[in-house]
Amino acid sequence: MSCPPGIFAEKLAPIIRYILRRWPPALAACWLAVDSGAAQEIGKLYDTRPPPGYAFIRVAAGDDLKASAKLRIDAVEMPVDENEVASRYRAVRADKPVKLSIDGTTIAEGITPLPDKFYTLVVSRNGAGWSGFAIDEGQGSANDLKAQLRFFNLIAGCEASLKVAEGPSVFDAATFGSVKSRAINPVQAQLEASCNGHSAPSKLPQLRAGDHYSLFLREVAGKPALSGQFDETEPYRDR
Repeated sequence: MSCPPGIFAEKLAPIIRYILRRWPPALAACWLAVDSGAAQEIGKLYDTRPPPGYAFIRVAAGDDLKASAKLRIDAVEMPVDENEVASRYRAVRADKPVKLSIDGTTIAEGITPLPDKFYTLVVSRNGAGWSGFAIDEGQGSANDLKAQLRFFNLIAGCEASLKVAEGPSVFDAATFGSVKSRAINPVQAQLEASCNGHSAPSKLPQLRAGDHYSLFLREVAGKPALSGQFDETEPYRDR
């Protein structure tokens, strides 16, 4: 069986998403061979999936961390790329406690993820040490017609909001340690978060249908800062 001729990745992406979820692996692989760019576009949050009974966990920096800091879930390193806030999601067995550590020091343990749910484990400075907590994001959702936007408030003592600059509100009353999520039309926009009378801008990149994007409101150098990144999972490998 020969693969169909190449098409622009942007037009092909919704078709490939459908194929990856419903068609036999051999045929899906054939379609993926059409355009490597298309594969990268749709491989972010829904890469190779584990069997049932797994959860998805990533680590996020609640404030500035040194690039050399080693974040780990159990014994596995969870690197955070330069200029980003969070690692990629990693599939872990559900109903089994996990341990979060930094530079060999345990800062949170006994966190037990539930099957098919997504979690962000937040690491922040606490005086001379560190603290960590988990944010339950619920189950992942797939919508091939819209993009998914998540807003995390990581500033203690702050009830935050997010809006389009000089435009409508996107999220209101986001308490510390919470996440708000909604499906939006694929857009590019200038956003602005507000916290305790201070504002923090961030440019939302051009999202495509099916994209998942997270915005993190953090305190950096004593001021609110809004940072965003695309959500991705590590390809699952049986281990």
